[in-house]
Amino acid sequence: MKNRQDPPAAESLARFRARVRFWVLVALSTAHCPLATSCKPNKRYDLIEAELRTRERELTDTRAALEQSRNLNRAYAQQSQSSPGPQVPATAPVYVPVKDITLARGTGGVDEDGVPGDEGLMVVVVPRDEDGAAVKVPARVQVAAWEVTAAGIKNPIGTWDVPAEKVRPTWRAGFISTGYFVAVPWQTYPATERVRVAVRLTTLDGRAFEADKDLFVRPCVPPNAAPAAPTGTPAPVPPATPVPALPRPPREPLYPDPVPPGAEELPPPMRTSQRGSVLLPPVSE
Repeated sequence: MKNRQDPPAAESLARFRARVRFWVLVALSTAHCPLATSCKPNKRYDLIEAELRTRERELTDTRAALEQSRNLNRAYAQQSQSSPGPQVPATAPVYVPVKDITLARGTGGVDEDGVPGDEGLMVVVVPRDEDGAAVKVPARVQVAAWEVTAAGIKNPIGTWDVPAEKVRPTWRAGFISTGYFVAVPWQTYPATERVRVAVRLTTLDGRAFEADKDLFVRPCVPPNAAPAAPTGTPAPVPPATPVPALPRPPREPLYPDPVPPGAEELPPPMRTSQRGSVLLPPVSE
């Protein structure tokens, strides 16, 4: 007679065998995973390493360029110290690359008192760099103006010297013009509409830039000018002599008389009821 296991014991044995198989498979998979990972290259790590090598190379080049610039600055410093020329003070202003200046739109007369005529002058000075862009630099502004007569003669009407500390707050950045808006009153009121303006901008390092422009202003009467007094006594005006009226000729009638004088008037026409011939009366001689 065969020995039969109890159902609970058989189920326990089956569970035990299943667990053993599971853990064996786990152990085998764990043992094979490092081998598989080491065989396949990781692209992400390769990209990171390549990026690091590139950054190290760029850093090396930058350090070399920096060292070269330092050596060049040392050479310039030694040359400036050995040269007999004037020494540049340690507090010298920073060099600003200004190429030129221009008088922008807005340069012209100033009328703020409501009286006809311009009582001052406005110059819009724009310092420009190598690219033609407006740059703000500390500088002094000198302005000169002449009135231009109809014959082309230029008469000076004023010169103004504005220091850098007064020029600095006049900087404006607008849509139409950007620059220093320097306003000055007339020293001598122009007598003509055409005015010639010249401007010189001097930076703190001693460089000077000039620009000029012809413009039109509205002359006004100076506030302290008195009206001109009449010279001499005006001559009396003689009374008007009446002109006699000329006789008017008689007007001819618009329609002449139907019968001129001395002519014989014809008899009236006969009636249509009369028959036969009618003799005319004899003509008296």
